[in-house]
Amino acid sequence: MPEISVIIPVFNARKYLDRCIDSLLAQTTDDLELIFVDDHGSDEAMSIAVRRASEYTGKKSIVFTGTPCNSGPGAARNKGMDTASGRYVAFVDADDTVSPDFCEKLLRKAEESEADLVCCDISINGNIHRNPDTSDKGYFLRHFVSYFTTFIYRREMLLEYGITFPETGSAEDTCFLTCCLLSSQRIAQIHEPLYQYIQNDGSVSRKKNRGRARQRLASFRHLLSFARKYDFFRKWRPEILLIVLKKGYALSLKDLITG
Repeated sequence: MPEISVIIPVFNARKYLDRCIDSLLAQTTDDLELIFVDDHGSDEAMSIAVRRASEYTGKKSIVFTGTPCNSGPGAARNKGMDTASGRYVAFVDADDTVSPDFCEKLLRKAEESEADLVCCDISINGNIHRNPDTSDKGYFLRHFVSYFTTFIYRREMLLEYGITFPETGSAEDTCFLTCCLLSSQRIAQIHEPLYQYIQNDGSVSRKKNRGRARQRLASFRHLLSFARKYDFFRKWRPEILLIVLKKGYALSLKDLITG
């Protein structure tokens, strides 16, 4: 069993995928499973991944899987989780990179703190951003910014609670992370920018979409259903409703105005 399964959805990432793969193959721990998920883009990005795998002679495991047809990042990540066998799961977008010690440091912190989730800081176009302190879960729930790719997730927890990405087309990452936060017993943190996010105009999250508000609200209905199923409202009702209002309805209104 690998220590971490790293899931990389691939869709029209030809210009960026090589540098992403470089950063993953440079990881200082070899006990990794790199899972490339083909979401059927129109460029040759998957061919690049296959070529790089054929040239690789190291110890990291490289696995390929795919959605039946172009299904969006939520479905692609779910397919990757179906394939994953690691103790922890991580997600890296194909147009981003991670520092060489990303996996090693997050895994070490998870083992030291016996945490279900561990996050690091993120560099966005060179500017450092971080989530709030994880020692107060209620405060974290009220103030977190998604940045779900800065976390590693204990896979046993994901399986126990059946946590997946809602396949709605918008806000899947926020809802997935919120479900994980609610389910976790312990969250740990490293204040180092080990994940590098480069904004580009072609990314799915930056494309205008007049249906985004409807898709976002569908994601938050998924979250509410999850919270009710596992009775998280009993302890976290104010925090859950704040998340739905702030990240669901308020941003949906913004989508309607600007979309």
